[in-house]
Amino acid sequence: MVKINFIKDNKIFKKTTKTISDGADQILDQLKNGLSKIGDLGTNTKNKFIDYVKDVFSVLPLLEKAGFRTNRLIVGVSIPPSVEIHFSRFKEINQNEIDILNEEYRDKKMFKLILKSLLMSNEFQSKLSSESLVFAETCIEISIPPKVSIKYLNKDIANLVKLEADFD
Repeated sequence: MVKINFIKDNKIFKKTTKTISDGADQILDQLKNGLSKIGDLGTNTKNKFIDYVKDVFSVLPLLEKAGFRTNRLIVGVSIPPSVEIHFSRFKEINQNEIDILNEEYRDKKMFKLILKSLLMSNEFQSKLSSESLVFAETCIEISIPPKVSIKYLNKDIANLVKLEADFD
């Protein structure tokens, strides 16, 4: 009787293993296919994306003038490509100063797009509060579709992060 249960269990094990293996093969095939598409991007497309990322890099110092410091930037080499920028607000500027910056950099579409998103996020975030969470940063993902995220940290973790930053 023990042999029969072992044989049944062994068949179930083999069947489960095959299902997992087939699923893993399917995922690997999709990954290879996606990577192949990225690799097949033409030189012209790659150069446009590089120019796009350089445009983002060029406006980051301008955004500091508006009081937003870049914490990190992540370039997603995917279809569609993406640029994810994490910001923290280090100073408040008034509407008059914002208007002056918008006028000064009126020909920089990327600057206006990012600044508008940061200001909208800042206004939204200022209306939210929590006893256990503290605002940490704003994340803007420039992709299709674009996305703005407001990130919060647990207050205890935020204090540790602040302490670590003070020692750097």
